[in-house]
Amino acid sequence: MAKSDLELRLLGPFRLRRGGSTLALPYGVARLIASLAIMGPMSRSQTAGLLWPDGTEQQALANLRTTLSRLARRTRELVETDGDILNLFETTRVDVDALTRWINDTIYGGGPAGELTGPPADVERPLLAGWPDDWVVDRRDWLRTLTAQALQSAAARLLALGRPAEALPYGLAAVQTEPWSESANRILLEIHARRGDPSSALRQYEKFSGILLRELGVPPAPDIVAVIQQLYPFGTGRVKAV
Repeated sequence: MAKSDLELRLLGPFRLRRGGSTLALPYGVARLIASLAIMGPMSRSQTAGLLWPDGTEQQALANLRTTLSRLARRTRELVETDGDILNLFETTRVDVDALTRWINDTIYGGGPAGELTGPPADVERPLLAGWPDDWVVDRRDWLRTLTAQALQSAAARLLALGRPAEALPYGLAAVQTEPWSESANRILLEIHARRGDPSSALRQYEKFSGILLRELGVPPAPDIVAVIQQLYPFGTGRVKAV
C-alpha cells in the first residue's frame, strides 16, 4: 500500500495535516477521527454510542452517518469501512502511535542506555488538550502516566551509568509531564545533585513543595525531604521534614 501523506496529531490540539498543510475540519468530524485513532477499530454502533451517548441509538447512528458524509467531502483517504467496522487507514501517521512505541521500547526494551532514543516531539503535551469527553480524559491520564514512567526510566538508566547530563532532559520532561509526581521530582533532584548543581536542586524542591501545597494542600513526603537534606545539609534551614 502506498505511503499516505496524511499526518494526525493528537498531542496538544487536534491537527490533521497533508503535505505540511493543516486541513480544517468540523469539530464533529475531528471527534470521529480522534476516536478511531485512540480506541482503534469500532463498529458503527460502538462509535455512535461513544460519540453521542446522551441520545437514542437511532439518533446517534444518524449523527454518525452525517459525520461520515462530511468527512468524505473532505477526504476519502482517512477512514475505511470493513462491513460494519470503522477504522483509520493503516497508512495514516498518528503521533500517539509513535509515542506509544517509544514508551514500550523505553520501559520494556531493557537494552543498554546507549540505545535510548529521544522521545517523539510534543511528548510533554496533553492528549487532545481541552477536550472534555470521558473517553479522552481517561486515555489522556493513561498516556500521561506511562509517558512520565518512560521518561523516569530513561533518566534512571542514564543516571545509573554516571551520565547525569544526558539524564537531565528526561528528568525535566518527566516533571513537566507530572509536576506533582514524587518519583519524578526525586529523580530530578538526584540528577541535579550528580551534576553538582545544588542551587537547581533546592529550587526544584521548593517549586515542587509549592505545587503540592497549591494543588493538593499537602507538604512533600518525609522521604523526599530526607533526600534533599542528605544531599544538601546547607539547605536544612529551608527544608523541613513533616
